[in-house]
Amino acid sequence: MLARARELGRRTIEGLLRLLYPPTCHVCGDRLPEGRRMGLCSACWRTVELVKHPWCAACGRQLERKEIVDPRGENLCLDCRLDPFPVILRGTARYREPLVKLISEFKYDFWSSLADQLSNLFVERAHALFGSWRPDLVIPVPLHVKRFRWRGFNQSLLLARRLAAHWGAELAEPLARTRNTIPQVSLPLDMRLTNVAGAFTVTDEPSITGRRICLVDDVSTTGSTIQECGRMLREAGAAEVRAYVLARP
Repeated sequence: MLARARELGRRTIEGLLRLLYPPTCHVCGDRLPEGRRMGLCSACWRTVELVKHPWCAACGRQLERKEIVDPRGENLCLDCRLDPFPVILRGTARYREPLVKLISEFKYDFWSSLADQLSNLFVERAHALFGSWRPDLVIPVPLHVKRFRWRGFNQSLLLARRLAAHWGAELAEPLARTRNTIPQVSLPLDMRLTNVAGAFTVTDEPSITGRRICLVDDVSTTGSTIQECGRMLREAGAAEVRAYVLARP
């Protein structure tokens, strides 16, 4: 109830602001195209750095020249050559400005309307990153109930909803976060895996058994959250788990 009230309040404020002030780009301040409520203008949007091929076949990070063995084949980054990432992970864009600012406002300034432009990019890049592969289920990384009440929405669910509709896949939420962990962005890299260990549980195993799953999150830095969620889904009987995130560093 509180989350719905906050969302209604945000939408009311957005409507009033659009009446008083025409919507402008969050970076340069120029007027936005007709019909776009929030986000970046076309010029600033073109500066978003997409993850381009070649990328690591395991963790999805864009490869540096020294890591490319076969320009025409699938390569692994230096880290994954030693210890391959356990979930096939793909990221839409590199976690750099202006995307950093946009995602920060999306999550921490509670502007859920930014999901429109961000999810458009998410959907547009899906074929380039996954080819003909399609999941049976699209599952967002869950928020703890306390974090959900504070934010009023799950940013990963907003992205997952558009992606599931695009793929014609089922959207489901059989994962729950049982422990309100410290935000990963505030922790050093070596503490992020232990921070999320045991923080998730599967609440509906029959819906997962034998199915191909795409796990969705907004940002993946070390991949610790994706690894832990993927482990839980595989242990619950998923046939295959891949992950798709909006941004990778």
